[in-house]
Amino acid sequence: MPQPRAGLDDVDVVLLVHHEPPALLARHHAALAATTGPGWRGCALLVENAAAAVTSAAARAELAARHPDAGKRVLRSPRNLGFARAMDLALSACTGRYVLLVNSDGEPAPGMLRRLAEVLDAEPRAVWAAPAVHGPGEDDDPPGPPFEAEELGGTAVLVRRAEFLAAGGFDPLYFLYNEDRDASRRLRAAGHLLLRVPDVRFRHGKEGRTARGVFLREWHYARTVQVLVPQHAPRPVRGTAALLAGRPRAVLAHLRERDLPGAAGIALAALELPRGLLLAAARRRRPWDGARLAAWVERNRLPVREL
Repeated sequence: MPQPRAGLDDVDVVLLVHHEPPALLARHHAALAATTGPGWRGCALLVENAAAAVTSAAARAELAARHPDAGKRVLRSPRNLGFARAMDLALSACTGRYVLLVNSDGEPAPGMLRRLAEVLDAEPRAVWAAPAVHGPGEDDDPPGPPFEAEELGGTAVLVRRAEFLAAGGFDPLYFLYNEDRDASRRLRAAGHLLLRVPDVRFRHGKEGRTARGVFLREWHYARTVQVLVPQHAPRPVRGTAALLAGRPRAVLAHLRERDLPGAAGIALAALELPRGLLLAAARRRRPWDGARLAAWVERNRLPVREL
């Protein structure tokens, strides 16, 4: 059994914001403060990813109010880096033994962070530990002991920082979506463990998505899975053919639900299939790794300032 921890000061937290409304951030930070606990003295790194002014101001105010004893820093990008690139820069700027990555549209349970840290403490081979994620479209794992997973999502995950970066972190090739599935495959191939910890929860709300947001979600997911499958499938041609064969059914399913933006996003992603196949072939020839990540971070590093 994992031993109780004295504290969580060796855990940093990365908070990525873009165009979130202040009310959503208030709920998120209230839950985050409950899971880090009073007196937490780790570092909260705010990543302002082409953030709207109102979002940036709200996030900074929440950090100041909710985490008075923690270090507070900000990494600001004027352009949208996507998830993978933003997280790689943030993880490289952190110093904690562990780093918590959590989506801003969700709420961790009060004991989630401590439990995940205890699980990583108890299993040195594990590089990621993730709670059960509850919400629309999520797996909703029932409560139970930790178990080894084939892949984990980046929605809410505690990362063993140095080891994850040494394994290549997230591949910047994946702008948004499927970067976690790619990383899961690379980590397991390198002999690391991914642990699901279903006795703690993260509620993923996904509320407030506009038609444009739905279109972009489906488009980004469909275009990145067109890289993931041919990159990692044992038989790339067969795997890609099966993926494409299922596309008409996916489009029709969205149309039946009157989700025109989602259907359009999936359909238009097919235009990028040739590019996706070329990128996947390049990664198969020369896999992404820690040395390539370190060089990429050095070329793309952004200043980090104290708040």
